[in-house]
Amino acid sequence: MNSNGDVQDLAIKIGRLLSESKKSISTAESCTGGWVGKEFTAVPGSSKWYGFGFITYSNKAKLKVLDVSKDSLLKEGAVSETVVKEMAEGALNKSGSDFAISISGIAGPSGGTEEKPVGTVCFGIGSINNINCHTKYFEGDRNQVRQQSVTFALKEILICLQK
Repeated sequence: MNSNGDVQDLAIKIGRLLSESKKSISTAESCTGGWVGKEFTAVPGSSKWYGFGFITYSNKAKLKVLDVSKDSLLKEGAVSETVVKEMAEGALNKSGSDFAISISGIAGPSGGTEEKPVGTVCFGIGSINNINCHTKYFEGDRNQVRQQSVTFALKEILICLQK
């Protein structure tokens, strides 16, 4: 299976749906470091539907750039559904886009805990009216966790756009 080709195909389908509906998307990425944005910008004509990508790797960036609540970060941690929901809301509010993807996780090889082991990744996906949050547990090395995160996020936003 060529996962890179799968990701490119997903990005193309997402772009087609957004173009046809004249909608836009933004991203707020932590552990993936802009990888979703990289896949979107690889699609010719993506500037019509993808204009904002926020890489908010640190808690400070999440607070300053996306207006994530300090309380949420302290109580729930950066890798939580509460924080990715706020990241997605921040991306939507700052960009004015119709849809957003947010991702925060522990790609490893260190940083995991018993409660949140390496491979734990949280996602916020949707629109201002409905952000669906998910927590997934991926196996593999750092790059594999990040790759799986990008693929999952693209599949989920595609489902959202097809509704």
